[in-house]
Amino acid sequence: MSKSKVCVTYAFVYNPWMIAKTIAAQLGKTGVCVWPNYLSKDFLRKIRRDLDQIHHSGVFEPAGTGQGKGNDIHAEIRRDEIHWLDRIDANAAQTQLWKKLDALKQALNRNLFLGISSFEGHYAAFAKGGFYHRHLDSFRNDDARIVSLVLYLNKNWQAADGGRLRIHDNDSHIDIDPVGGTMVCFMSRESEHEVLESHANRF
Repeated sequence: MSKSKVCVTYAFVYNPWMIAKTIAAQLGKTGVCVWPNYLSKDFLRKIRRDLDQIHHSGVFEPAGTGQGKGNDIHAEIRRDEIHWLDRIDANAAQTQLWKKLDALKQALNRNLFLGISSFEGHYAAFAKGGFYHRHLDSFRNDDARIVSLVLYLNKNWQAADGGRLRIHDNDSHIDIDPVGGTMVCFMSRESEHEVLESHANRF
């Protein structure tokens, strides 16, 4: 029986290790896991404050597509800005987030034998009119990306704000609301996805 990448379980567990283990199990079964409240309200406020400070400093840059020398800006494909996080120079909020993701990485490797050695991550900002058309996160000639994580930092998201994540599975799809604190996890080489047009600022 093939995996259905649009069969998503919304689970609520509060022990940090059990959260990571349950996410890994769900990812192994369906290829996708959506976890509301992955960040507590306090932690969400802390991370969002960090994002806002960096965003307001003006260091975010237009996001490109492609890899290495082939990376370029294609506004007809992707229209957002990003700031890559440097783990070596991480502040307190970012260090706390990396530790939480390390626990998830350990659970993914223990339960799914994925051999993930490290995570890389960035903050992303979609202004009104921003989008990212259908794509895979893995590159054609590079299989380094194994699992993709999306962690939403939006405040008081409403349906009219748009910017949902659409994950495709052949001729079907599922749309995921970018509610603050929600984490989405999927297989980078398997799940084609897109960010639908945002009608308000989206993070």
